[in-house]
Amino acid sequence: MWLNVRDAEQSGDFMDLVPEKLNGAVIFNLNNSCCANRTICGNCGDFPVAIHNWLVGSEVRYVLLDLQDEKEVCGSFLEELVQLAKRLRIPFLLVGVMDRAKKVLDSYEFTKRWPTFVTPEDAVSYLDEKYPGTTKVSLDGLQFGVPIAVSRPRNGLILEADGAEAEVVD
Repeated sequence: MWLNVRDAEQSGDFMDLVPEKLNGAVIFNLNNSCCANRTICGNCGDFPVAIHNWLVGSEVRYVLLDLQDEKEVCGSFLEELVQLAKRLRIPFLLVGVMDRAKKVLDSYEFTKRWPTFVTPEDAVSYLDEKYPGTTKVSLDGLQFGVPIAVSRPRNGLILEADGAEAEVVD
């Protein structure tokens, strides 16, 4: 089966992280986790790099990420996210973490350092309480409601009929 990555990207089947404002804080919303559609595998491991780049271009010094109660979240994405949290040394809070994602996070001891939350409002309240002033930074010039920029693969994928194996084709 031939899948054109550009067509999948235009149809909105790729994972996106969309920054939104909530009670004066920035929260990244996860949309279209690739695990929701196993016939599409994007570059999920690059999203933490995109978060880092987005933070560098802003005064925001925390990460609030809403996994939106996705039952399955790409393991590559979660693993890279954990590594980013270790490197940044800033508050790194996750919301809407379901069992499978929590198991991955627990295996890296992420949840020993950072709590997870049921609602974004709970995470913002925790951040304001534990790290006063952290959310009181200028958000001028930042785009909200638009997916953060991530380089996309420029080739297609060939998938086996059962979707189990994929081969990149130039």
